[in-house]
Amino acid sequence: MKRILPFLAGILLTSCNSNPKLSLTLSNSDISSGKMMLTQYNETVLTQPVKDGKASIEQPLQSPGYYDIVLIDDTKPLNSKKKFTLYLENTNYLIEPQSNNYPKVISGSKTQQQLTDYYQLQAQMAGKLDAKTDSMTKYLESREVKNMPPKQRAALYEKTRKLQTERRKLEPEILTNYLKAHPNSLAASHILAEQYLDEYASQYAAVYARLSDSAKNTDDGIKVGNKVAVLVKLLPGATAADIKGQTPDDKPFNHHDIKAKIILVEFWKSGSVVADQNHAKMSNGLIITPRDREQFATVSVSLDTDKATWLKNAPKNTAKWIQVTDLKGNASPNVANWKIKAVPTYFLLDGNWKLLQANINLIDVDRAVHDYLNKK
Repeated sequence: MKRILPFLAGILLTSCNSNPKLSLTLSNSDISSGKMMLTQYNETVLTQPVKDGKASIEQPLQSPGYYDIVLIDDTKPLNSKKKFTLYLENTNYLIEPQSNNYPKVISGSKTQQQLTDYYQLQAQMAGKLDAKTDSMTKYLESREVKNMPPKQRAALYEKTRKLQTERRKLEPEILTNYLKAHPNSLAASHILAEQYLDEYASQYAAVYARLSDSAKNTDDGIKVGNKVAVLVKLLPGATAADIKGQTPDDKPFNHHDIKAKIILVEFWKSGSVVADQNHAKMSNGLIITPRDREQFATVSVSLDTDKATWLKNAPKNTAKWIQVTDLKGNASPNVANWKIKAVPTYFLLDGNWKLLQANINLIDVDRAVHDYLNKK
């Protein structure tokens, strides 16, 4: 009989695995009465009651992936809810929430273990800073702060912003250290996709380069790769993207035709009061020094869709101030290739079409041009 038991156990295991399901148990929660919500892409997938700190889900999961678990305590304000991300697939999960950290997760999911390892490292490297930032954010909502003199309150806002900036700056370092320890992590592509890549584009590009080929080929990895490919073109020293479009005489624009050592590229649209004001400044002499003006050119790229409107509002087209549009508006490939989020936006390039400065303020252009040409 003893010899048969292992065989019977194998049959039982095979039978159970033939119908895999998600078995998620919430335990040791401090919620006596509330609910646990399973959400994905901001849509609620499932809601289960939490009673005496416990809740459970027992059902097949049709689509494995990253889900948010939201815990709501019915006895507390809604803004006190807890939220964390899990990678869920049809296997077992035991979740034990922690007070200020990522929950303790026991699971057979390899990807979830990778996610847990990341959050553990994040707590080690940024836990104190996160706690300090959270404390300051809550303090700003207090009656004490609201009753402070404006200057004193403004100083607290500025202090909080600096903490938030410091935290965002730390994230690429956390991910770099994580990938050093977990070079084959698939979860890393999802973590990277959740970051605001634009602010520290070069650092995040370096993080992306560390991803394994498997991670780069996930949906998140492909999304990050496409975005990084655009961002690196906007880093100083990178060759800027081509500009698609025609000049007012219907000739295709070619940046190789520009004879200048430094070039200002402007993106604008008719109807923008700021663009109109800036065009007036540019017409009156944006570049002060005559020698600098001789080596300077401007390319104004319109996001208009109507040719007559564009021609009516565009400054005069000259060899030193070139007007371009493809009349595709926000659907223009120029918008995607240059990551235009608002107009007017300005870029400073050298004569070889390499980026010197992205998103430069128009008021800073004369000084930047003068300093650059003085170094030549």
